[in-house]
Amino acid sequence: MKKAGWILGALLALVVLTGCGSVLSKDALYGINYEVDYLQLRDAPEAHVGKTVIVGGRILDNRLDESGTTLEILRYTLNQRDEPRSPDEASGRFLARTPSLLDPGIYQQGRLVTLAATLMGVKEGMLQNRIYRYPLFSIEELYLVPERRADGPGCDPYRCHPWPHWHRYPYWYRHPYWHRYPYWW
Repeated sequence: MKKAGWILGALLALVVLTGCGSVLSKDALYGINYEVDYLQLRDAPEAHVGKTVIVGGRILDNRLDESGTTLEILRYTLNQRDEPRSPDEASGRFLARTPSLLDPGIYQQGRLVTLAATLMGVKEGMLQNRIYRYPLFSIEELYLVPERRADGPGCDPYRCHPWPHWHRYPYWYRHPYWHRYPYWW
């Protein structure tokens, strides 16, 4: 009996620990500086040049040139797995640069990404006729969040209940004959 309990406990611990990991690789996570917040980087970028952080968001633009690719990203808050969750209005936008080619057909406008990136400085650019100071990052590792497809089996896996009719009669009642009595009983 004790052996079965240990095995069950070990399996439960394995399931819990594997579900809580980051979408980034362990190698990328080793170099992350967790003491620095993104807002600190944005407000005083000169003091934090060379620090590596985890950032994520929605791609707004993908620009290619002879020296690589620059992504303009609207910053999102991240969940426990470091996937983008919701827009962060206070943080704004940032630029992420890589010397490799990121195909605009794959890394297109509207896709969500998470990246381990090193702050290189600030780059000024125009944003609706105003000068905007973009924090400029060098991409160490990039994770493209898979698209959620609406044409799947008929149900979003994050909102679908495993029992399709759990909320309907007769499953709504605890006892099969309760519906025969008045509701005030």
